[in-house]
Amino acid sequence: MSDVRLHHDIHGPDDAPPVLLAPSLGTTLALWDELTGVLSDRFRVIRFDTRGHGGSPVPPGPYTVDELAADVVELADTLGAERFGLVGLSIGGAIGQTIAVEHAARLSALVLCCTGPAFGDPQNWRDRAEQVRAEGMSFLAEPTKGRWFTPDFLRSRPEEVDRLLGMLASTSPEGYAACCDALASHDLTDRIGEIRTPTRIIAGAHDPVCTPEVGRLIADRIPDSDLVVLDDAAHIANVAQPERFNAAVLQHLEKHL
Repeated sequence: MSDVRLHHDIHGPDDAPPVLLAPSLGTTLALWDELTGVLSDRFRVIRFDTRGHGGSPVPPGPYTVDELAADVVELADTLGAERFGLVGLSIGGAIGQTIAVEHAARLSALVLCCTGPAFGDPQNWRDRAEQVRAEGMSFLAEPTKGRWFTPDFLRSRPEEVDRLLGMLASTSPEGYAACCDALASHDLTDRIGEIRTPTRIIAGAHDPVCTPEVGRLIADRIPDSDLVVLDDAAHIANVAQPERFNAAVLQHLEKHL
């Protein structure tokens, strides 16, 4: 049981099937503004800030993805959501995978977005955590642009770039670093084949963090899952291609919830 009470909000009918939305590293529940509007007519949409982010508590790190997943299960318990769908992007997808493996009976449907069973060289995450603890968040803005957005998006949607980078800049350095520690130790490569929750994987065609090939690996290992690759999208694919992203999520949730 988690003792961290996640900051959250709820949209949609109280008696509708619940769907939890898990944001990426360095963002808040506001990452899901457009998807929330699409889903809230038919589902009870529960958005939350991950531990260390936004309005949620920032306990001292390091964290583990198991702890982040336990926070989410505890939130579902508190809100009476015995079974729920989950949409998770990046670290939110790692949380979703972990719940699907460790708390399989809780999930009715799963959408894994721009995520992987592991996130590259663990030392890179430890180095980033160390630098954030020493220097704060400001140095992350420039390298993050290239991971989160395509060059065309940077040119054409500067207001959205600023909104997302504003979330990053306002994230607690300790919370961000402790979640980097969690990603360093996360590796479900040998276990994602255990997932039996109906799963859709969404990848950005130009995502340098979790490439479409990583999405294909997940889809190949989770029985009866499928993969949607969105053109002209990098790591934050839901913001780059909101109409196609939201339609893919809605289709999957309507089928399984």
